[in-house]
Amino acid sequence: MSTSIRRTRLHDQVTQALAIRILAGTLASDNGSSTEMDLCRELGVSRTVLREAVKVLSAKGLIEVRPKTGVRVRPRTEWSLLDPMLLTWQTELGVDEKFVRNLCQVRLMLEPPTAAAAAVGATDEEIERIYSAYLAMERSQNDFSAYVEADYEFHSSISIASHNDFLIQINRIVFDALRGTQSVFKQRRDPVGAAASLDVHHAVAQAIKKRNADAAREAMVKVIRRAEQDIYFATFPRPPKTSRPGSHAG
Repeated sequence: MSTSIRRTRLHDQVTQALAIRILAGTLASDNGSSTEMDLCRELGVSRTVLREAVKVLSAKGLIEVRPKTGVRVRPRTEWSLLDPMLLTWQTELGVDEKFVRNLCQVRLMLEPPTAAAAAVGATDEEIERIYSAYLAMERSQNDFSAYVEADYEFHSSISIASHNDFLIQINRIVFDALRGTQSVFKQRRDPVGAAASLDVHHAVAQAIKKRNADAAREAMVKVIRRAEQDIYFATFPRPPKTSRPGSHAG
């Protein structure tokens, strides 16, 4: 039993190590193929463990194994970029401007109509849950971990209140990616930015409570724009000219 657990942990570690190298570009598609023996020597593991890791990464579209040529990294356009584990590895490695820009662009496509749908179709209990999550954000301004959890609950509650199964599942993946980026704010919290973030979240909650779909949609756009500004401010030396510094994204 203990041997099996150790082997599983080693397999997970090797899978993550290879994934990080691929995401970082140190095991890139234009570097040619690597043989199994090469990777086994580099990682200090057996072929069995390596093949288990390769199987996982292959299923996520990161690599392919060709007979006689070895393991080859596939083009990024073929990766399963919305895979939760892949998003986790990406945020652990660190996000770049393109990742942030793409994430916010996807949010703008998904969350404003989700908020509008929630304003139209949410039950009274679901509206209460959304508002409760906002109040939890307000109470936890000085507790970063609690704030992030409340923020996640706020957006998740709105998604659930849309009663659209496709939106709920897709939004959940995006929210997990967003949660990964929020770790960059822990050391750069600013009371002014936090207040601005709370204001736009409150506007969304109020619009949904009043069942005003247009207002909910417009308010959610402001939430996402605010989050984008905060991410750039906390992550990169120079935020975009259109951004204003902040501290809490969500």
